[in-house]
Amino acid sequence: MNIFEFLGSEPRDIKKVTQLVKHWDEVTEKNKKNKTFSVQVKADGVCSIVVVKDLEVKIFSRTGKEFSNMQTVIKNLPELPDGVYLGEVHVPKHIASLEEVSGLVNPNRVNLLTDLQVRVTWSFKFMFFDYIDTESFIAGKCPTSFVDRMNNLCEILGVSTNSNSMYPIELTHFISVCPGRQVDSEEIILALYKLATNAHGEEGIVIRDANSNWLAGHKGFRAMKLVRGVDYDLLCIDVEEGTGKYEGKIANLIFKWEGNKTVKAMLGKGWTHVMAEDMYNNIKSGTSTPVGKIFQVTALEESSKGKLRLPKVGEERFDKLKADI
Repeated sequence: MNIFEFLGSEPRDIKKVTQLVKHWDEVTEKNKKNKTFSVQVKADGVCSIVVVKDLEVKIFSRTGKEFSNMQTVIKNLPELPDGVYLGEVHVPKHIASLEEVSGLVNPNRVNLLTDLQVRVTWSFKFMFFDYIDTESFIAGKCPTSFVDRMNNLCEILGVSTNSNSMYPIELTHFISVCPGRQVDSEEIILALYKLATNAHGEEGIVIRDANSNWLAGHKGFRAMKLVRGVDYDLLCIDVEEGTGKYEGKIANLIFKWEGNKTVKAMLGKGWTHVMAEDMYNNIKSGTSTPVGKIFQVTALEESSKGKLRLPKVGEERFDKLKADI
């Protein structure tokens, strides 16, 4: 089931299910000028859309596909009003990595969960960062400003949950501002980015135009990000088996890169030996393959010659249809 089938509405282009986030530096200055912004911590999780309709709850990916293995967290949610709650599925890093969580909820997952993986799903928590009423989501646009949408969300969660709640819901943190206060200086935004990444060890921040409406498919000034290092979503075109003690496991994925070049990236932090072995066995059995799929690839930096320094494979981006390169 996809999100529009659940809502009983006409589907729209899969690229325009929800609003997208663009890098701060890629947005033109004229689209950032004379604006005020709200700054949120960039939650380290898997983007999710929680839809409540007549007390029934379904959870979908950014492209509208229903997530796998969400039964436990749905059962533990409080009774929420109808609407579309935008956020991240989050698990503490000492319990599971982002890559593991992404694999557990992947709509295309084929492997059954192990007992340990089932226990990981018990720790799922939602970090909500926006709220759209059902009618606006179906229409693909909401006239309400971001600040007012967040105030609506705070009111809903204030009734349903609180900071000491037993429920698996939390509001994504505002690191210096609350929903009713904003910043209007790039200098302050950069200082908040340094505070989030250096002082608190977060991945980065999301900067939202405080007074803008919500528009499905938009990627620009409404929501922008500043994150540490470099981060691309690349198309896997080949795999490489490990050697020695890593024989029988996938060690590297090969990605399409600029100018008909390729990038070889090893499976990064969060990928376990078991996951690497499962990938190898699934390829050999013809069950599934990473080739033709899009993965997050992170690196310390991009050199002046266009090479990625120490690239690592992150999560599979099953919610993306097009790679960055």
